[in-house]
Amino acid sequence: MKAIYLTLFSLFISCSKVEPLAEKVVEESFSDYITKKSQYIEDQSSDIFEETPWYAYDENNHIIWPTFSVYALRTNGSYYKVQILDYYDSSANPGNFTLRVEKEGESEKFLHFQATGCGNVYTNSNYENCLNNPLTNIYKYLNIETGEVYDFTDSQAKASTKWDMAFNGTSIRINAGKYGQKGTRIGSLFIYTNFFPGGVVDYQRIAEVSFTDRGARFFNLAMDLRQIPYSLPPGVDRVINEPDWFKESAEDSKLFSPINKNWWLVKSSEHNSYFKFNMAEINETLLASDEIETELVIHSHYQSKDDLEFREELRVWRLETFSTAKRLVRLCLDLDEMKSVHCSKEKEKVDITFLALNRTPRQWKIQTTTGAIGPLSLEDITKRKTGRLK
Repeated sequence: MKAIYLTLFSLFISCSKVEPLAEKVVEESFSDYITKKSQYIEDQSSDIFEETPWYAYDENNHIIWPTFSVYALRTNGSYYKVQILDYYDSSANPGNFTLRVEKEGESEKFLHFQATGCGNVYTNSNYENCLNNPLTNIYKYLNIETGEVYDFTDSQAKASTKWDMAFNGTSIRINAGKYGQKGTRIGSLFIYTNFFPGGVVDYQRIAEVSFTDRGARFFNLAMDLRQIPYSLPPGVDRVINEPDWFKESAEDSKLFSPINKNWWLVKSSEHNSYFKFNMAEINETLLASDEIETELVIHSHYQSKDDLEFREELRVWRLETFSTAKRLVRLCLDLDEMKSVHCSKEKEKVDITFLALNRTPRQWKIQTTTGAIGPLSLEDITKRKTGRLK
C-alpha cells in the first residue's frame, strides 16, 4: 500500500490500545448497506459527493482516506459501478487517483490518473488563492469507458461529450447541469456507515480495509445499478430537464425542436399507475404577426394500477395548441386520462405541469408532481417492463 498509509498504520499498531475482543462478533451482512431508496426522484438538485462523501479527512495525520463507497454512474445509455480506491501514489503524493470501475455486464478495470488541482482547504494552505487562479484551479476530465483524461477549460468542458467525471483534488463533477451537456447521472449505490459509528470516523476500521482488499468486499456485492435513485446534479432542478427534451431548431433559432431520443418513467399523482413518457414532437409555426404557434405531441406507454406490466400500445397525445400571444402558458396534464385539467380545482389529477414563459428568450419547463426516472435511452426504457419498482 502507499507509504503514507503504511506509516499511519504502524502508528495505529504501536500507539493505539487495541484489546482483542472477548466475545465472538456476529458477522455482519454488507448487503444491509446497499441503497434501498425509491428510484423516483423529485425536482430538486443535490451534490451526491456532499451527501455521501467519498473520503474522510484525518486531520491529525493530514491524510485523505477513501471510504470505499460505491457509486452508480449512468452515462450515454450505459451503467457503471465506480469506487475510489486511492488518492496517493507510491510516494505519498496527493491527487493521484485509482478507481475501480465495472461496466454493467463486463469485468472490472482499474483507472489511474493525476488530478491534484487545488487539493482542498485541509491539504493546501494556499487553497483560496489557488481557486482564484485559472492556471492552478484545473479539473482533469475522465472518460469512464476508455480511461482517457482530458485537459479542458470550463467552457470547453461545458461543450464536450467526451468526458463523464471530472476531478480537482477532492472535488468531483459529472458531465451534466452547469458543468456539461452529456446528461450524465450518478447515485449512491453502497455506503458502509460502520466507518462512522456515532458520527465519528473510525480510521482504524478504514485502515483495515485499505490494507486488505481495498473495498472489494463492498464492490463485488450483487447490486442492481438500475434500482437506485440517480440524483439531479448541480444546475439541474427538474427530472425532465430542458436540455434533455428540447433544443433550438436547426432551421430557425427562434423555434424549438424535440430531443426525442430520451424517455422518462413518470409516477401518477392520483392512481397507482405509471407511464413511459417521451416528448415526441414539437411542431412550431412562425406566424405573420411574428407570434409562434406551438403543438406538443407526447408519446407514452401506460401501466394501470391493475396491470402487471406496461401495455404495448403506444399512446399518442397531441396537446392543445398555444402561442406566444399569451405571456404565460400553463398546462396541467393528467397522463392517465390524457387530458388537460384545472391546475387548482383538479390538483390531485395533475401528473406533470408544462410552463412556457413567452418573453425573449422563451423559457419552457416541465415539472413532475410525484417524481420520475430519467432521462433514459430507448433501449433502456424498452427493457423496463414495469414502473412498479422495489
